[in-house]
Amino acid sequence: MAVRVQKSAVNIREKLAELERPIGLKGSELMRAETVQEARDFVSAGRKNLVINGDLKVWQRGTSATLNNSSSQTVKSADRWNHYHSTDGSVTEERSTDVPTGQGFYYSLKHTVATADSSIAATQYHAHRYDIEGYDVAHLMWGTSYAKPITVSFWVKSSLAGDYGFCIRPGANLSRFYADTLTITQANTWEYKTFTVPGCPDGTWEKTTSAGLEVQISHSMGTTYQTSSLRQWTSSLVVSPTTQVNWMGTVGNTWYITGLQVEVGKNATEFEFRSYGQELALCQRYYFSNWGIEGTTLSASEEYQTIGALHRIADSNSSFKAAYFVYPVPMRADPSITLYNGTTADQVALQTSTGTTGTAVGQAYNITPYGFMPGNYNGTSVGSSGSSLAVSFKIQASAEL
Repeated sequence: MAVRVQKSAVNIREKLAELERPIGLKGSELMRAETVQEARDFVSAGRKNLVINGDLKVWQRGTSATLNNSSSQTVKSADRWNHYHSTDGSVTEERSTDVPTGQGFYYSLKHTVATADSSIAATQYHAHRYDIEGYDVAHLMWGTSYAKPITVSFWVKSSLAGDYGFCIRPGANLSRFYADTLTITQANTWEYKTFTVPGCPDGTWEKTTSAGLEVQISHSMGTTYQTSSLRQWTSSLVVSPTTQVNWMGTVGNTWYITGLQVEVGKNATEFEFRSYGQELALCQRYYFSNWGIEGTTLSASEEYQTIGALHRIADSNSSFKAAYFVYPVPMRADPSITLYNGTTADQVALQTSTGTTGTAVGQAYNITPYGFMPGNYNGTSVGSSGSSLAVSFKIQASAEL
């Protein structure tokens, strides 16, 4: 017996229209993901930006500095932003409120040529440098066959159009380099740049507290460090294309950058904004500057007392034995410490209600990633039971990469 099955009519035109329905650029990229991990990397669940202070919120050292050969490879103003400089000229670095419109940024880092170098020698250079700690990139598994790709993105503006250098390299050694061309298409215009870098399967990549991965952006670069072999890993120390412009060549040339993001995967996603409190605490792992002031009475029964970040230790009759300062957050390593009494460098002042005073020059004892003893009061009895004790000093502690 024949059986008839009736099915509702299908409108072929409607079905074809559905296939053409737009899902957006992001949707298209998500649909092209080949694995669940790729899809997760694209939507970036959880914290994604490996860069700290990528939006230039935190400026603990101050908002301006001069960059020249004597300041090469040191953080001078914006937290976590470093530089390379070796030219016959100089550059001013400062905080700027010139930012790309509608992107949510409030500050950018501005470089201006103060003294020009019209002819960069073969081994001279001026470049931005950002180091990421080894612990923060260990999950990339670089140096192995499981190495993951990363995508670097940022906003940039320069008064000089042309080709600049972009490079990814190890932070602690010179074993591998990946160079590409960063092109400024139009002068004095904010442009969004992205670079996808394949994971490096070999070389030596630090995975603990040393610098693990470095992003370098070259403004000027000598021919020794230029290459025509771009977008590939090499063991040669090359960081810039042969078409590199000499940004240092004219006084007044400007360069702005903000929104630096490094994330796992092959796609650039929107910048991850974190709160100022989060960003400041992350920066303080590498540097902080503040005052350690304490001035209350130590009674006869108190052998150990904590006031804010400053701890006092006394013996059984409450003679003052030591002060111990605890950092706002544990630091990356034992920091280098500078102590200031007022505006005088390398001094600590102690004053008690009984009139005993003391100063120490250039001394900080028992330095650890968690705290230190200020001045020469390590085990010295100063003051007596019931006296009011004040320890006043400004601290600069640096454990930069």
